Amino acid sequence: MSTTKTPIHLEYILGLTAFAAGAVDVISFVKLGGVFASAMTGNLAFLALYLARGSLHAAVGSFIALVGFILGGVIGTLQTRGRSNHHALNILLVTETILLTAVIILWLPTTHIVGGLATNLLILMLSIIMGLQSIVGKKVNLSNIPTVVFTSTLTNMVIAITDTLASGKFALPTDTKRQSASFCLYFVGALIAGLLTVLDWQVIIVLPLVAVAWALVRHLRAKPE
Repeated sequence: MSTTKTPIHLEYILGLTAFAAGAVDVISFVKLGGVFASAMTGNLAFLALYLARGSLHAAVGSFIALVGFILGGVIGTLQTRGRSNHHALNILLVTETILLTAVIILWLPTTHIVGGLATNLLILMLSIIMGLQSIVGKKVNLSNIPTVVFTSTLTNMVIAITDTLASGKFALPTDTKRQSASFCLYFVGALIAGLLTVLDWQVIIVLPLVAVAWALVRHLRAKPE
């Protein structure tokens, strides 16, 4: 068994991007017409529901999010082909930071009307960002944490915790602790974004940028493995 200690900056990247994903999902759902920018399983279900109801504008938004996420995954894959994980993460996090800054610039002066051009463009941009972030999770490659959707993470946590308790042990594996931390940080990001939507504070859109930019700074300061 390897005893190599995981670089702390990778732990930061996992936690901060999970936080960002939680915030983005609440922002896109509440402010952009009931779509998820990162949780594509839920988004696909909503797309089917909107089509069944004949809610065309909402269905278009969900479809745009699905296309954007796929496009983000394609872009992230092409950006990082043949590169070391350290260099790949630099590229991905820089791209995310630039795009999140562009989202803020578009967000502040526009009204967010379901089916509106600005709204659909924001959905596209946020889902592209989350698609890119899914590649970040692959490049970090710790504990099978995807950084954008946490259903599989929850399954892994339940399996590990159940196995641990059934064996009479009470010390959780490192992977489970890491998965639990990311799961909780996704929730915290969503909770803070939710509170800001209740207060109707425009600063809500800054949350994902702060988290991803912090992850980028931590990574830039780290030495390549």
